[in-house]
Amino acid sequence: MDKILKLIELWGSEGWIEFSPHSLERINDRSIVRELIPDTIKSAEEELGDGKVNQDFVIINTFANITIAGTFEKPDKIVIKTVVNKGENFIPKENDIVIKLS
Repeated sequence: MDKILKLIELWGSEGWIEFSPHSLERINDRSIVRELIPDTIKSAEEELGDGKVNQDFVIINTFANITIAGTFEKPDKIVIKTVVNKGENFIPKENDIVIKLS
C-alpha cells in the first residue's frame, strides 16, 4: 500500500501529513475514518507547539476514540506511524510528546 500525503495548515503555514503504509493498514484494519487524523492534529496544534525534526508525538483523542503516533520528519512534514482505535490503552515511548484531547 502506498503512502498518502495530505496538505494541512498548522502554525500559520502549510505543511504535509504523510500516512505511512503501516498507518494506512491500521486505519483500514480498524475501520478508522482517515479524516479524523488531520482533524485531531489540527485540534492539538497548540499543544504540539513548533515540532522539532525527529520529535515523536502521541495524540490521544478520547472524543474520536483514537490515538495517533507520529513524528516531525521536517519542519513542514508530519509522518503518521500508526493509528489505534482504543485511545486510552496506547503506551507512548518515554520521550514522546503526549497530548490528550478530551
